[in-house]
Amino acid sequence: MTPTSEIGSELNSNEAKHPLEATKSWELHVDRRQSSNSAEPAPPRRILKKFKSVKSDEGENGVFEYSQTNNLDVDFEISHKPQKGKIPKAGGSTMHGMMIDAGSQGTRIHIYEFDNRVLHNREEILAAANGEMLSIPRSNSRWTDKFKPGLDVFASYQDEKELTEKVSAYLGPLIQFAKQVLKDKQDDWKLFPIYLKATGGLRTLPTPDRVRLINVVRKLFRDDSFNPFSFEDERARVISGEEEGAYGWVAVNYIKGTLVEQSLGAGTVLNPQMTYGMVEMGGASTQIGFFENNGDVMANLFKLQLGGARHWNIYTHSFLYFGVNGAWSRLNAALLWKLHTKVNPCLPVGSSVNFESWIRMNENNHFLPRSSPESTPYSATMFNNVTDFDQCSQLTFQMLRTSANEDWVEFSHDGDCSFAGVYQPPLPREQSSVDEFIATSNYADIFAFLKLGERASISKLHEAAKRVCLLDWQSLQIYNKNLTDPITDDYELSQFCFRSIFAYQILRNGYGFADDFEITAVDVLKGQKLGWALGSILYEINTLPWKFHPKVKVKGPKGSSRWTLLGASPVALLPFRGVTTSFASLSICVMAIGIATALIALRTGRRVHYEVIGSARTR
Repeated sequence: MTPTSEIGSELNSNEAKHPLEATKSWELHVDRRQSSNSAEPAPPRRILKKFKSVKSDEGENGVFEYSQTNNLDVDFEISHKPQKGKIPKAGGSTMHGMMIDAGSQGTRIHIYEFDNRVLHNREEILAAANGEMLSIPRSNSRWTDKFKPGLDVFASYQDEKELTEKVSAYLGPLIQFAKQVLKDKQDDWKLFPIYLKATGGLRTLPTPDRVRLINVVRKLFRDDSFNPFSFEDERARVISGEEEGAYGWVAVNYIKGTLVEQSLGAGTVLNPQMTYGMVEMGGASTQIGFFENNGDVMANLFKLQLGGARHWNIYTHSFLYFGVNGAWSRLNAALLWKLHTKVNPCLPVGSSVNFESWIRMNENNHFLPRSSPESTPYSATMFNNVTDFDQCSQLTFQMLRTSANEDWVEFSHDGDCSFAGVYQPPLPREQSSVDEFIATSNYADIFAFLKLGERASISKLHEAAKRVCLLDWQSLQIYNKNLTDPITDDYELSQFCFRSIFAYQILRNGYGFADDFEITAVDVLKGQKLGWALGSILYEINTLPWKFHPKVKVKGPKGSSRWTLLGASPVALLPFRGVTTSFASLSICVMAIGIATALIALRTGRRVHYEVIGSARTR
């Protein structure tokens, strides 16, 4: 067995580059179930498929052992933790929208409400045409429900009928939850849009599996007996990592109050008084998004527009397999296949975990794509018996693949890069009001576990991570029990040394935040849960068409050149006075065409700007 002290030296040698530096393909798929040995049995769960071991291979001196399977269906379980107490029902005359976040760690539904998109008068029509009216989503903190694991695990079912049955049983309870919350509004269910957007977990699937799975979801959602809400095929899809990052940025700035007011109007936002950057670490991927103050973004630019409001040009990038579970799986697979060792120095001393994955390396130490016939599931027991924080730190740093920067991006972008060969504009070196950053998702969990509070410097994160990594398994369990919100799963607890130091490496040596830069890590702001789902629903509801109040119509006295807007009409006219009748008629026709164009644009989601000042408002 390779001693723990030798792992770092092997990874640093030219002959044994870290496997991540040599990978030729990132189309990998990881199973995210690693369960630690525990004295207390895990709570019972409903098992859908069992992992079938058919043989066992053993390397020299027993160094590398794993269980092999010829069954492409791996072991996964559906788990659900119902909320306690009564879930409040929606009431009133508001509209509702549902966003299903199909992530790698689970699938969660969020239910939102917003005011009816109805224009009541001329002023509101002009305000909408000028990008001065936005629909604002609201939610109750209990209008959410989640099931584990992620939707991507169902890709293992090759038979379409069986796949449909399994996905229906998995997503059905989420639809039922929405029906219960919206029970008193059943007559309007067909007006309420529902979306399913999948992230990192489905991005890791081979294209045929991904397409097949999404097509099954769309088929189910088109079925009125399964889904009573408003649905169109494009509302169920796998979003890009850049979309996920952009929506996360939207959510942060919306809740902080720096988005809506600065978005109202026409054109592009150039010099905002205040914005917040966003970093998010999910299960499969990690994202960053921020407004570049100088307005120069050479790559990874995302042009964002809410409804007909102003454009935002933001930098955003997503790193697949740099989420907590994706990175953990890469680390263990690299130790097994590259170094032929089961010793993981990022585990607490005295612990062991059962690692299961599809990630393999060939004889040239290149990761195999998920679609490769050789990428069959295996499992191995990883353990640690020697405390070595430096080795764990070294391993996690090398996982950033910073050597890829040297190959090209250091030259092509003159050093403006983050990690894994990706361009990034320079980050602020000093704290300022325009450059605050909010860290969400697993970052918030890590800060809480390390007792850092909601705000800490990058150097404080490193110090706290080191303290936790020096705890053995028994001491770590005692530490965890004394937390306000302890980790309930031992397999997850065993990873917190790795997660903590990996988060530091991403922030400090990946994105390049300075040691004294302070970052805020939270999952809830002003009573609302942060996350890309909130940003996405804010974007989506502002693409829905406006309706007109029944009393809105155009009326003009016979023979008069004075026109007033009263109610519903395909064309809304401005008051016109003080001109001859013939010229007025011509002008009215021109204005009618112009305003009709504006209304058509509103219905199709386009922006048409007129030099008419209306009062800024939100709905």
